[in-house]
Amino acid sequence: MPDLGALVEQSPIATVYVDAELRFIRVNDEFCRFVRLPREEIIGRRVIEVPAAGFDMTMIDRVLTGQVMAGAPLVDWPLEQAVDGTRRIYAWSAFRIAGHDGRLVGALGWLVDVTERERAAAALEQARARLDLLARASTQIGTTLDIDHTCAELADLVVPELADRFAIELLDQVLRGEDPGQDQPGNAAFARLRRVVVRDVQAGATASYQMGEQIIAPLTHPRIAALFGGAPLLAPHLAGDASQVTYTPQHAHTILARGVHTLMAVPLIARGTTLGIAAFARAEHRDPYNDADLRLVSDLASRAAMHIDNARMYAREHNNAVTLQRSLLPQAIPEVAGLDIAYRYQPANRSAQAGGDWFDVIPLEDGQVALIIGDVTGHSIQAAAIMGQLRTTTATLTRLGLPPEQIMQQLSRLLADHDTEAGATCLYALYDPATWQCRFTSAGHPPPAVRHPDGGVEFIDVPQGMILGVRHDCYPTTQARLAPGSVLALYTDGLVEQPGQDIDVGMTRLARILAVSPARSLDDMCDTILATPGRHASDDIVLLLARTTDATGHETHAG
Repeated sequence: MPDLGALVEQSPIATVYVDAELRFIRVNDEFCRFVRLPREEIIGRRVIEVPAAGFDMTMIDRVLTGQVMAGAPLVDWPLEQAVDGTRRIYAWSAFRIAGHDGRLVGALGWLVDVTERERAAAALEQARARLDLLARASTQIGTTLDIDHTCAELADLVVPELADRFAIELLDQVLRGEDPGQDQPGNAAFARLRRVVVRDVQAGATASYQMGEQIIAPLTHPRIAALFGGAPLLAPHLAGDASQVTYTPQHAHTILARGVHTLMAVPLIARGTTLGIAAFARAEHRDPYNDADLRLVSDLASRAAMHIDNARMYAREHNNAVTLQRSLLPQAIPEVAGLDIAYRYQPANRSAQAGGDWFDVIPLEDGQVALIIGDVTGHSIQAAAIMGQLRTTTATLTRLGLPPEQIMQQLSRLLADHDTEAGATCLYALYDPATWQCRFTSAGHPPPAVRHPDGGVEFIDVPQGMILGVRHDCYPTTQARLAPGSVLALYTDGLVEQPGQDIDVGMTRLARILAVSPARSLDDMCDTILATPGRHASDDIVLLLARTTDATGHETHAG
């Protein structure tokens, strides 16, 4: 035993020897320092009886009994110690000792403090994880020009990896596509925000503010002051800072009751403009947020804010384009004898520019009525301007009594004189309620569809002249009888054309819907056609439906 005692005493690392009953026989000063006990309180006592500071002695006793004494040595087993809020990590190694006769004598073990090594490894891994998060942010955030979707993408990225609970609140002006300021005139003392996303790893967790709910807070509140001052807020230990980073006492109570113990609130700023604020919180994660976390989320927030601002400006331009487009279309459809009429205009959902789709309904003095629909190529202010000129010219020539084929020729000359590469398609239908006859002329436009009173649907074979503006072409006409109760459908190509899909597929879909749509309401029929599953509004759409009626204005129903 002297040799073993010398080994224990002279070892530069914490070393201990226990007998077969797991009683401490030898310990050195380094071991006493680790367990924070004098030698006399250790020697002679069993492992499970020693109140070693911060160690789980029950677990240690179990491992020694079931593994080490059974002949399976330990090598660098991780062992944790927690004292006064400080956590240290040791590498624990141990092996059994047997006498010459093979009988168990005891076990020798030692502890090496690897806290700093583990912290360095953890810091390196954390740095790698943060770089990976930033790399993924560049591809996973901003995949669409939609504000709500962009905010949801940020939530998907940070929960649960960086936060157990996450929320974004944006200024109301941002959601309206306006240039954000502190607030509207007359309410300069308050900021109005609206929660656009809230995410929690705990299903059904209570939130003080739900998605879409408005938050009104004074500009003097620390969280709002930080928002407009561009300074992030960090509450490593939320219990003492809750009033600084939450809006109301009830808000603070809710998140503390959820178990949130640390929180960061980071402004969303793009191009020098404040858009809103993102809040990151931890409950299940036991580590508090620190300055490194704050720098990381500030970077993420900056990237997300740029995409949110892009979406805001896109929404503003899109709204302006739609307003311009609608202003160039008929503001009201005149009542005409012999026809019931309904229409829809649906702007493209991805275009922030004005389109060139248009239509008109022009009653004539002789009782006839002209139904016109057209589509100028492209999405631009120029396309909208050309569309406006074509519509005005068509109305003027129609009221002068020119036949449809001559009107088409004049429109083509007008477009050619613009010296532009833009072209346009157009379909002109001249209907006479007295004879039920309708005369059609087309400049490269999709053919009209007719739903007959018996429910059958056909596309009228109108001779296709060249599109307007290409050359001064001839525009032949064709005639069809529309029985009372027939529904004539004029439309632009956005209704039947889809990227990567043959136009026949869209026309077949339109015919099927017309055949089964309610015969009573043209408005319902319009809504049903535009709400068709599988069709995406990648282009502007104009849909014009006209049902023929008898001389008294009553339609005939069949099918």
